[in-house]
Amino acid sequence: MARFHQKFERTEPESPTTPEQELWVSVLSKAAHDAVYVSDWFEARKAISWFKSKSDDFKQVCSFAGFNPEYVYQKMIKPISYRENHMESVRNGNRLYIKDSINFSLENIKTRGRPKKKHLTGNAYYKAKREELEGRPRRYNNV
Repeated sequence: MARFHQKFERTEPESPTTPEQELWVSVLSKAAHDAVYVSDWFEARKAISWFKSKSDDFKQVCSFAGFNPEYVYQKMIKPISYRENHMESVRNGNRLYIKDSINFSLENIKTRGRPKKKHLTGNAYYKAKREELEGRPRRYNNV
């Protein structure tokens, strides 16, 4: 990573961010996105190693963005470990689905309100009507 020396003005939490600070926040968020979501594994491994190394570059980017490097590391280590586990299992030939890698289960999803009744459409509607009437409905009664 290239080193850019600039005059950095540290801001208080209540004051608005500077444009330079927003730039470094976007650099940090791009690295986090590359580490966790990007499909190019070479780039993902580079970003993961950058986060895990806690190098001077990492600390400098975090301080320019206005974040504590230890805080950023602690927030990123869990998604990075999930991604590394996924990459390792795919490399070994094991199928690891996304729901397994992020502890996803349908029971944890909360729905609001009462579940909606699914209405039948098309052929399924007419099939249900036939079953109710015990046979095929007649269009014409006088045939």
